[in-house]
Amino acid sequence: RLCGYPPFYDENDAKLFEQILRADYEFDSPYWDDISDSAKDFIQHLMEKDPCKRFTCEQALKHPW
Repeated sequence: RLCGYPPFYDENDAKLFEQILRADYEFDSPYWDDISDSAKDFIQHLMEKDPCKRFTCEQALKHPW
């Protein structure tokens, strides 16, 4: 984990799964303040909700981060 906590969290499992299905996450301050833009870009591409837009393994391996 880059920031010290998982991208999705809720005490209620149903709400947690809703967050995951919506790809509802944020780069919360101050935890993400020192994380590079390149790392955030990489994560955004991996966490893309639309599978047609999400990085393939090959694209992920070619990412500069």
